Amino acid sequence: MAKKNVKTECSGMEWSQFLYLIERLKKANEYQFMLFIAIGGYCGLRVGDLLRLCWIDIVDQDCIEVVEGKTGKNRKVSINLSLKEIIAHCYQNSKAGNKPVLASNVFVNRTGNVFSRQYINRRLHLIFQKNKLKLQNGSSHVLRKTFGKRVFEMNDNSEAALILLSSIFNHSSTAITRRYIGLSQSQIQDVYLNL
Repeated sequence: MAKKNVKTECSGMEWSQFLYLIERLKKANEYQFMLFIAIGGYCGLRVGDLLRLCWIDIVDQDCIEVVEGKTGKNRKVSINLSLKEIIAHCYQNSKAGNKPVLASNVFVNRTGNVFSRQYINRRLHLIFQKNKLKLQNGSSHVLRKTFGKRVFEMNDNSEAALILLSSIFNHSSTAITRRYIGLSQSQIQDVYLNL
């Protein structure tokens, strides 16, 4: 776990690891964390924005609309078919077969209180360890970086992808986005490996 007021770096997952983790959580009936990881990876939302989601925001919806807690900006995120299926599956199987009230928060404990960031990060750290995912500082932020890496790869690692991600992440420059998704580190490593 990160120390308070100390900046740490984390890495994103490879997309195959992300999909593997979702399947493992599905088999283990870990529906809340399956859904948390899926929305985080498919949408690139921050943990605070994920924790504010209610079922009505995601069930039978084509997009997720949030006001970002950090920036105060409105963000509209399209929900792809894979994520729609995961949302429907988790909704149907949550609360021991009793569908939750649509107006209720998605990520809550047994008493109905929204999970804390600290709890989410502790659980994710354990989930990553249990599934043998080697991640630098495994926390909720890994999901946002996984999204960024995937978008970059799907767009041929192009400068246009960096511009797109910079806009999505509300970064002031593509240089920040490049560092954010860990490109400089991996590019430096590739230099040494290709000599």
